[in-house]
Amino acid sequence: MKHHGVKDAVFEPVLGSLSTQDSRLVMMGNPTQLSGFFFDSHNKNRSKYSTSKVSGENSRRVSKDFIKDITDMYGLDSDVYRVRVAGEFPKAMPDSFIQLDWAENCSRRVISKNYPTSRIDLGVDVARYGDDETVINTMFDKTYQQPLNVLHHNDTMQVTGRIIQIVNQLKLKYIGIPIHIKIDCDGLGVGVYDRLKEIKKEKNWTTVKLYECHFGGAGGKNKQEEPVEFSNSTGLMWGLLREKLKRNEIELIYDDKQITQLSNRKYRINSDGKIELERKEEMKKRGLTSPDRRRCFGSFFI
Repeated sequence: MKHHGVKDAVFEPVLGSLSTQDSRLVMMGNPTQLSGFFFDSHNKNRSKYSTSKVSGENSRRVSKDFIKDITDMYGLDSDVYRVRVAGEFPKAMPDSFIQLDWAENCSRRVISKNYPTSRIDLGVDVARYGDDETVINTMFDKTYQQPLNVLHHNDTMQVTGRIIQIVNQLKLKYIGIPIHIKIDCDGLGVGVYDRLKEIKKEKNWTTVKLYECHFGGAGGKNKQEEPVEFSNSTGLMWGLLREKLKRNEIELIYDDKQITQLSNRKYRINSDGKIELERKEEMKKRGLTSPDRRRCFGSFFI
């Protein structure tokens, strides 16, 4: 039985069938979750099973180039390397704000809906040169992610031009659907925002709304009944995303780099008792790449 995607409730009748003499249960799966029947078979119930793992490090079917790419992109100590190469369960990281299996479960090879009914959102994180990416992230109805537009080594005017192309294509294909463009303006994005503001007026984009986003504003609670507060607006937006991923209420494209950026961000409780998310600079000190794809999601909840 291939375990991935099989609900734990299925295993109760399966165990009942093992009453037949010489019957056996064989399970195969990717070790992406830190709980459940499959996880228990390799941990607290390990003595009842004969377990083994297939590591890409020793497999002739896995190319050395693939292993090198995973190592270069995510690091030997990352959960992506553990799951995708080493055949091991992810580390139990109590300080990881979003669990790896939540991001995995919400990621789809094929998105179930590719036509918006109420709105289109573009989240833009602007980089310029170096290893960082400029990412234009499109969501339909705040639920269904579309293929990413990723740019490298582009100046702000080139990024602006690409956004204009995307908006024109969306306006032509989805007539009358409002488009909300959210620009991260804490860095280079402010230049893109200013130019788009001029373009919006010149072209009379009546169905396009433009937002100047800042991620270090005041924090608080998303719901009054929540037991703790977030230290800033970044936490508030990420708290909403976390709940959607946890409840499987959002569909993401399947992208290993995106999954890693979503699940590798840590958090702590500061001296005021508020949740404080790890800063971009702190993530880079841990050897992680710039979280460009991850940052785009926060703006969708504005």
